Amino acid sequence: MLVSTRRDKIKEIILKKKAVKVSELCEIFKVSDETIRRDLEELERQGLVERNYGGAVLKENIIIPPLVKRFKEHTEEKQKIAAKAVGEVKEGDVIFLDAGSTTYHIARLLKNFNNITVVTNALNVATELANNPNINLFITGGKLKTDNHSMVGFETLNCIGRYNIDILFLGTGGISLEKGLTTSDIFEAEAKKAMIKSASRVIVVADSSKFGKVAMVSFCTFEDVEKIITSGEQNKEIVEELKNYVKIEVV
Repeated sequence: MLVSTRRDKIKEIILKKKAVKVSELCEIFKVSDETIRRDLEELERQGLVERNYGGAVLKENIIIPPLVKRFKEHTEEKQKIAAKAVGEVKEGDVIFLDAGSTTYHIARLLKNFNNITVVTNALNVATELANNPNINLFITGGKLKTDNHSMVGFETLNCIGRYNIDILFLGTGGISLEKGLTTSDIFEAEAKKAMIKSASRVIVVADSSKFGKVAMVSFCTFEDVEKIITSGEQNKEIVEELKNYVKIEVV
């Protein structure tokens, strides 16, 4: 079994059971305790667990509200952000749409485009674009997260890595000067890192409520981002401060 596959499976066990023992994982995966301890060290580095004598426990998580609820929040802001974002798209582009409510609004506007390719790990985004025969649509494989319709896991990472993306429209759970861009889900963090690595341009789309928030896992710094498109007055002071470190367009 590949190291990345084993660690993905360990993540699933920890998220379900909240705590694990090294001896238990050694028995499950038929590997040495030194190997499992290295795995847990890496998961601790990623911010998922806190190690203790004999095992590890899940760190307290910050839960992002379910997608249906998020659709009802800051809708006007998200529509403005989406309208600005699609202005970045030109004929022939290969676009990646991350999972999220703001990227869904982008998908609704992209339905009117011709001769573009869209790759996504979000089933609701794919469904929105499915009836346009002029868009080349690709959906990543992986495990479905029902709370936000996203695909995550080892298969998702493998799939994303095959593409050369012109523009990535990237969602985030939080944006802060200290921690950069963050999300509350370790699997989504890994998927976002893969998207960023595959993309020539990374454009973050985030309503103003995301500024100043820190979720469980950091997945990129401002150096990885071309710019952030946002809207609204909430956390205006934080937005202005961050303009010293990253290009931010407020619409």
